[in-house]
Amino acid sequence: MRPGLKSKGAALACASAILMLLVAGCGVNPDEAPQSAGHSGLDANYVPPQTGEKAQQRKATVREAGTIRVAGKAQGSLTPDLIKAYNAGGGASQITVDDESENQAFRQFCAGKADIVDSARPISEAEYRKCIANGIQPVQFQVASDAAVLAIKNETDVGTDCLSFDEVRNIFRAGSTINSWSQVGYGHDLGGDANEPRMKVAGPDENSNVFGFFGQYVLGDPEPTMLSVRSDYQAFPTDAGVRRAVVGSNKDFRAAAQFERSRQTYQGILDSLAENRRAVRDAEAEVAKGIRDGRPPEDKARDQQKLDEARKNLQNLVDSLPAARRYQDQNRAALRRLAEVRGTLGLFRFSYYEAFEEQLRPMEISASNDFAHPECIFPSQATVTNATYPLARQLLLTINYKNMTDPDINDFLVRSLSRSQQLAEDAALVPLPDDTQQTELAWLNGSSEPDIIFYESGAATTVGTTQEANSASGE
Repeated sequence: MRPGLKSKGAALACASAILMLLVAGCGVNPDEAPQSAGHSGLDANYVPPQTGEKAQQRKATVREAGTIRVAGKAQGSLTPDLIKAYNAGGGASQITVDDESENQAFRQFCAGKADIVDSARPISEAEYRKCIANGIQPVQFQVASDAAVLAIKNETDVGTDCLSFDEVRNIFRAGSTINSWSQVGYGHDLGGDANEPRMKVAGPDENSNVFGFFGQYVLGDPEPTMLSVRSDYQAFPTDAGVRRAVVGSNKDFRAAAQFERSRQTYQGILDSLAENRRAVRDAEAEVAKGIRDGRPPEDKARDQQKLDEARKNLQNLVDSLPAARRYQDQNRAALRRLAEVRGTLGLFRFSYYEAFEEQLRPMEISASNDFAHPECIFPSQATVTNATYPLARQLLLTINYKNMTDPDINDFLVRSLSRSQQLAEDAALVPLPDDTQQTELAWLNGSSEPDIIFYESGAATTVGTTQEANSASGE
């Protein structure tokens, strides 16, 4: 089970309130979760720091002033842009970055060997306990959000509008046996309707951040490649390519819209051909009759002129027939291609889906794999920011509470948060809402206390998991 981090995005109206982490049961087994899909535990709360357990044991991380040590690099991280903007804006501190895994980064942080962790997941319970044992109280700042959106062509009925997390993984994973929409989804009998379209999938290639995030978090591959996804996965280097695979091309839309007109034109030519062949035969007969009857020369000339005009009209129709047939066939082929994309499920970055939401119909994703009690969540700015949407992730900077007022760290975070919205937009990420940004800046200027993570005593729900073995033991 993977809970969504809720402190900043969802607690804006009451930042100091005690909030339970929303546990979104997305079907991720923490024992099998990849490095970018950590969890915070079922019993994690956010509490004001003065009420936290063992508060008197907190201590500042020993560090060299003027040098900020950043550990980790989340998939699609905003941190490199924040550091670049900090340096360009006259930031005085030297920032070093250790591009290691999130698990390793949290180990470094909890051992007092890193000042900031760059991650796309909250700190896990095992990591938290290791930090607390060393007197380090983690505080996590959200700088942006991102999400993977699964969408089909708008106004398309595939029998369901909600998928469970397990189904998403089973649809896209290598070796998937899901080839029809009748095999998945809430709201209908599985495997029952042969009229539901064939399951096809499309998405970005392995150079995309959303492919990396999706491969790590959903498919469970720490270093996803094309071998991580099903063999018929249609990979595209651009979002536009994925969209065309889902909804069809603009050219096909225009051609399909002309099909009925082209069909009528072609049929009209066929009908006119029959009439003009009769007209030629009649004109030929009239010429022959004029010769037999011995008509005056001027009448014979008039009869021949009519025959010549009839033959010319007939030849023009014959000449136009191939082009009319090609035009009709091309438009029919466009219709067929548009029909073939029906049922194609595309993988998109949230910001791109938003830009083309009039063409795309997103799947809701259930925060539960229980078909009797689905918890279907629609992707939106709000559900992505607060991570209640199961395919969302929050880009976080974790620091030690006792080092929040260190001038260099404080200055870097203030500058970063102040610029984060524009930088997130530039990077096609979801920027922080204004009130979230102001809440976090208030933590840094001392006008309010930050939310901090606190696990209740005895709530060790992850003892023995891979996450704890990798994070808490330091191995």
